[in-house]
Amino acid sequence: MSAPTTRSRTGLFLSYRDSTSHYTDSESQRLITPADSIPLPPKWVDYSDQVENILVQTQANIAILDKLHAKHVLPGFSDRSQEERDIENLTTQITKDFRTCHSLIQKLASPPHSFPPHPQLSSHEARAGKNVQRALAAKVQDLSATFRKKQRVYMEKLQGHAIKNQDLLVASGVIHLRGSDGMSAVDDDIQAATHTRAQSQSQSLIQSDHSVQLQSRDRELTEIAKSIASLAELFKELSDLVIDQGTLLDSVEYNLEQTATQMEDAVIDLKVATR
Repeated sequence: MSAPTTRSRTGLFLSYRDSTSHYTDSESQRLITPADSIPLPPKWVDYSDQVENILVQTQANIAILDKLHAKHVLPGFSDRSQEERDIENLTTQITKDFRTCHSLIQKLASPPHSFPPHPQLSSHEARAGKNVQRALAAKVQDLSATFRKKQRVYMEKLQGHAIKNQDLLVASGVIHLRGSDGMSAVDDDIQAATHTRAQSQSQSLIQSDHSVQLQSRDRELTEIAKSIASLAELFKELSDLVIDQGTLLDSVEYNLEQTATQMEDAVIDLKVATR
């Protein structure tokens, strides 16, 4: 009977052992570093990636919705109920995704509770997380404001109202309104949305026997107005973080100025001391 076929793994073992940079003669040394000893990135990195991925998909959905809006405002006599449902569903999804981004951004600065508890972040990691949080807040705020203006422009077109040039520029992404201009635009959009909802409700009460098409139009305008109001509220909530970012930059500039002043004073004191 022939001897069984065997394979020697000694050579492979020795090559692994010799390739380790911290090899010692200790028999207890491991060739592979345990997974639990490898430092993992902070949790806010995962949240940041999730926000970025959602924003990519949201931008794609907004582009699809733009095409649906352009088609829907064209005159026609065919049944558009499915088209209206597609617009409503996509609008709801986009608004929901913005809300999800907001929730994830809030988690960036507050590590989740777990057992066993996570080790405390270093000052550098915590500062980096805060900076990422502010940057993402500004990014979500800009995109949500652009989408809000798109909704405003679409609502005005359905009603046959004149559209402001500034609204068209914001809706097309050419400009972004920030600071006091951004807040003024929010208040203006809320006022327009509130007026549209009130007008639609009053028409429903006065004309109880109006056609199915008018009912569908009033319902669509009401949903658009709700979306605008929700996005306006989101803009205000994100403004706190964006304002903090501006405050931080002002603080950095102030600290640099103070450092320069102190250096000048130190040079003067040094010259006096060496005389």
